[in-house]
Amino acid sequence: MIPHDSPAQRASEKARRLAEAFIGLLTQSGYTATLGAPINYGHKFSLSHPSLPHPLCAVLYVGKEKASFVKEGKNWPDGLYDALLQEFRTLLEPEPMLPLAPIAQATGSTVAYVDGSYCEEDHNAHIGWAFEIWRDGQSIAGQAGSISHPDALSLRNVAGECHAVEQVLEWCRAHDCTEIEIRFDYTGLAHWANGTWRTNAVMTQRYRGRVASSGVRITWTKVQAHTGEYGNTRVDSFARHAATSHAFYPELPLSILSPNFRSSRTAPVPGR
Repeated sequence: MIPHDSPAQRASEKARRLAEAFIGLLTQSGYTATLGAPINYGHKFSLSHPSLPHPLCAVLYVGKEKASFVKEGKNWPDGLYDALLQEFRTLLEPEPMLPLAPIAQATGSTVAYVDGSYCEEDHNAHIGWAFEIWRDGQSIAGQAGSISHPDALSLRNVAGECHAVEQVLEWCRAHDCTEIEIRFDYTGLAHWANGTWRTNAVMTQRYRGRVASSGVRITWTKVQAHTGEYGNTRVDSFARHAATSHAFYPELPLSILSPNFRSSRTAPVPGR
């Protein structure tokens, strides 16, 4: 058993989140992947594919220096591990670090934070999504909710992130906003929108189409997840709450935030 709140437990939790992101990526290539048990400094998972005669096992480890994707067993087809390792490394691209707070934002600009969450309760799966709009250092709008469509469930939390972007674009349409910066923590959101990743799933195909037809000029900014970054922490909390409550929030439920993240006004920073 991993000691609670130990370095090994925190690393295992980080490995779980990384595994969930990797599973979302593998799904786009036709794989079915399942999370397994946490271990010291890592998390197990298995994957299968119609072309494979049997499931394969692997572990994601998170150490002090970097994360690693390690295969288990000797039944991996030649070349497959190396190919998946390259895919895994796309999740480890250098991420720009933004200040923890306040929100770093050019005067007059519009910024949206988006996130998604996935939870299972009593054998029922629910996906949460959330977005929050900032302008001149002030939160001016936001919503959160949950979805459970079969097309979404296969993508887990990634489906919630896609849906959050789509809701941001709906907000832009309703408020005549033609240019926005979207800050996100799952790299696939920008890759699918820009066409650098294939969209094999129904939901990602719909997502790419809606982004392309929105008429909104989007600046994509990758932020680092689960590091205390102010805007990302807020939407992560909202999405997780929506997933567990199975509810729609036309206004963000600020009361669920920890006191350090409840302020909806920060000092805007001229330029970026």
